[in-house]
Amino acid sequence: MKFDTLQQGISFYENYARVSSFDTRLYSTKKRKFDGKISLKYCVCNKEGFRETPRLQSNCKKKRPITRMGCNARITLKLINDQDNYIIISFHEGHTHPLTTPNSAHHTKQSRNLTLAHKKYIMDNSRANIGATKSYRLMKEHVGGYQNMAASVTDFKNFHRDIRKHIRGKDAQMLIENFKRKQEMCSSFFFKCEVDDKQHLIRVFWADAIGRKNYASFGDVMSFDTTFSMNESCMVFAPFTSVDNSKSCITFAVAALYREDTESFMWLFEAFRDVMSACDPTCIITDQDPAMKIAIERVLDSSRTRHRLCMWHIMKKVPEKVGPTLAQNEDFMTEFCNVFGANTQSLKNLMSFGVQY
Repeated sequence: MKFDTLQQGISFYENYARVSSFDTRLYSTKKRKFDGKISLKYCVCNKEGFRETPRLQSNCKKKRPITRMGCNARITLKLINDQDNYIIISFHEGHTHPLTTPNSAHHTKQSRNLTLAHKKYIMDNSRANIGATKSYRLMKEHVGGYQNMAASVTDFKNFHRDIRKHIRGKDAQMLIENFKRKQEMCSSFFFKCEVDDKQHLIRVFWADAIGRKNYASFGDVMSFDTTFSMNESCMVFAPFTSVDNSKSCITFAVAALYREDTESFMWLFEAFRDVMSACDPTCIITDQDPAMKIAIERVLDSSRTRHRLCMWHIMKKVPEKVGPTLAQNEDFMTEFCNVFGANTQSLKNLMSFGVQY
């Protein structure tokens, strides 16, 4: 059998392996010295040969399963001297191991191929913060089973890894471009950002039309929390939140900060006042951050805005401050909670949370 190119010959054997339910891999190659063209190419069964001895030693941290069984199934492709075609000069059909069963044939390498639909599905789920493994399970339900997937969960993970590697170092620019597109579509969308001398994003703030409308209706009391962190970017996630008339949590605006210093908080509160038409809240609730306290006093109108500390943060630190003995003392907890004039059981729950974590 003659092939126009070497890749055609390799593809022919891979298709044969897919139908016969076994995997292949490329083996050794021989090249002509005078022009460097491949003169011989061996395509073998993936279970050809045996593993090297060091990989089988017991001191290896990660033991790999034994997949090489000395199988002799292979073909040899040879270049015709006076032409650029390849022919099969040898073919060994027999295997020294059982072939893949029909029920697991979809796991073979030749049966797995990420299509454009797979890649788009992974990318769309990534935008919704859905990982590769969960995307694989969701798609399995859409296509009716693992046998119809034509890909493995490892293929999904590898492509998801490649996406993250591609956008690494570009994620900040992609975020700003996304904000610009939103601003073009909706004039009420507002964002503001700042970079350092190395053009690294250090501060970003944004608010949409719904958040601005909610602030106009329910912005008299507001909570500002910086206890959330973003994993890879090493930035602090800081939302401005409150509750509406049905006691549902609502978000006015969101920010991401690289540093939690007075300068960053002042920049953030000034941006917040700009987008909310310089209308300061009646009360703002935060944690016990000295830099935040200074920024609030300098930016917000002290005659209108009262700064209060979050009870959750206070009670969470009580077990650490008083020690485990007093924190587990029922009488002490009752007297301590009575000082605040609030629901005793609720405050006890907060303290027990602090003891546990």
